[in-house]
Amino acid sequence: MVIENTDMEGRLMMADALVYGQSVYKPAIVIDVATFTHGVLMATGGGAFGCFSNSEEAWRAVQAAGADTGDRAWRFPLWNYFHKQITNEPSVDLRNKGSGCGTPCLGAAFLKNFICCDWVHMDITGVGKVAQWGAPPYLAPRRMTGRPTRTLAALLRRMAADNHHDHHKDHKDHKEQKGAAKA
Repeated sequence: MVIENTDMEGRLMMADALVYGQSVYKPAIVIDVATFTHGVLMATGGGAFGCFSNSEEAWRAVQAAGADTGDRAWRFPLWNYFHKQITNEPSVDLRNKGSGCGTPCLGAAFLKNFICCDWVHMDITGVGKVAQWGAPPYLAPRRMTGRPTRTLAALLRRMAADNHHDHHKDHKDHKEQKGAAKA
């Protein structure tokens, strides 16, 4: 790996944490929340948090949680186009900056190299600003929005409920199979 820009140290530290967390805990999904570049803020104007995901199902769950809580999520692309821009140097395997201008997408393409399961990256640059005009009714005027905290909480609650439901169903199916085997 070549470090082309030391100002992009956040993605290096995140990569380290991603590898450690996955190797120790073996999760089915990784959700990380960070502020890496102003590209997300420039693209959304602070009206949505950026989201990258390698899983359509995980993205739909984030989108639904955001709709439930009034937080807007905007999915940015993880196209192979961006992967090529961080791996296109013949003398190295991976570049921390890459080529081109899509810095949020390049950052996510970099992180994706360290993911071994379903993944959601929430880039929250610029969304915690003070709520002013047109704020949702649950936000006090001139207070921080807290976005996407409510979305993350709703997503985790939904995932836990789905996991509990699946575990309960598996347990029930196992008992029925055991009962049928005795008969």
